Amino acid sequence: MVINKFDTTSDLHLIYPDKDKPADIVQTVQAFIRYEQRRPPQAQLPHTPILIDLLRQWAANDQKRTDGETQRAVAAEQVQQFDQAVIDIVRHARKTLDAAFPTNPAKAKAWGFEAKQSTQNILLPRTRDDHLRVLGHYIAREQSRPAAERFRSPDLSEAIRVHEALRRQIALRQAGQNQREAAVAASYVIGVKMHYYLQAAVTHLLAFKFDFIVTVELQKWGFNVVSRRATTGKGEDAATADTSTAAPSTPEPAPAASAPEAASTNGVTTNGSQPEDPDIIPDRVTEDWE
Repeated sequence: MVINKFDTTSDLHLIYPDKDKPADIVQTVQAFIRYEQRRPPQAQLPHTPILIDLLRQWAANDQKRTDGETQRAVAAEQVQQFDQAVIDIVRHARKTLDAAFPTNPAKAKAWGFEAKQSTQNILLPRTRDDHLRVLGHYIAREQSRPAAERFRSPDLSEAIRVHEALRRQIALRQAGQNQREAAVAASYVIGVKMHYYLQAAVTHLLAFKFDFIVTVELQKWGFNVVSRRATTGKGEDAATADTSTAAPSTPEPAPAASAPEAASTNGVTTNGSQPEDPDIIPDRVTEDWE
């Protein structure tokens, strides 16, 4: 861990967006880029093109998350519909076999069903997987028989259509779920990188532009700068600007009133003023990683 503190006696307090709140990070980065793009190219920070690229990555990845969730939701509805269709066909097939073999239910095993010898009953499957397995066996058995010997009901072509449709929708639902989960994980990594580059940008500004003095001018870049009286109690000596980044070294204990690294030095979570300026930066923001 690396913690840099500047202007600790200032009445102003700089607050970073929470690292675990992507909406706050993205909004701050958008404001940062909007202001940077107003400045002359030679005056722009070296962090700006990196943040632009990260923001585009985040937007593209968030679209993958949305697409995956949409695919999962649509397929889930189809799965429910075809579930019932498969159940109806399997029950119909059971009745057909029960009528065909009233005294010898064990013959139904050739069509995928189980039979209870003591009660002379052909048993119905219980789970979705069992229904798919039984219907698959039934279809295969009927296809292996001469057309003239096949059962007329249930309709074999309809049984094949429903069986394949349910399997296809289950696969689509799982693929959508996998895509969504992968995009959520990738978005978190991108968000953390943006968070670190925002901290690095603040350090750069304080070092090369503001002579290590915390100023409300930082709000132009989208950062939240508030009065320390609004964020600390009486007698507290909180750090004014805490620029923290991850590092493998052993962390040193922070002062009792210092705030958590990666988010802010107090509990205020609102962003500072963010100038409005139309640009190409995407506006859609996910409220959470999930």
